[in-house]
Amino acid sequence: MTVEKCKAAALRYVAAAIKTEGQVIDYLKRKEFSADEIQEAVDMLREYSYVDDRKYCCDYYMQGCRKGRGRRRIEQELERKKISRNVIKESLDSFLSEDNPDFGQVMEETGTEKERALDIGKKMLKEQLQAGKPVDKAFFAKIGRRLTSMGYDGEIIYSVIGFAMKGNRGDQEE
Repeated sequence: MTVEKCKAAALRYVAAAIKTEGQVIDYLKRKEFSADEIQEAVDMLREYSYVDDRKYCCDYYMQGCRKGRGRRRIEQELERKKISRNVIKESLDSFLSEDNPDFGQVMEETGTEKERALDIGKKMLKEQLQAGKPVDKAFFAKIGRRLTSMGYDGEIIYSVIGFAMKGNRGDQEE
């Protein structure tokens, strides 16, 4: 095959939706292009900003936050999209740094990890109470499992469970 065919295949692939470099490489390997042809195609895509893993990480983080996901889960999903752990960490650390000029807007749109997890916990508590179901150890375990599956760390999960316990006793307003 030729470099031009490889570049054309790569362009068709990224035209449908934004892809990571790793996804493009895997696609081109399945199409049986050589390593040199693939490298030239990826270089061309990078040059024209058709693939940018760092920007992809930041955009994906924002999208994940809007869906209520925690950073850990977002990072795992990015790794499955063939982005290296170092690129993910560096991109997100920089993006979520106060040195980022857009940091205020990012926090306004996404809130903190704790705020997102607390919103989920509040919603679950409200639904449990409205359904007339008991708010007991099994319910608190359910909150923990949900937040764990969404990618929140233990400290945040315990904080949300503590809030739910207090809220159930009437110590806190919803």
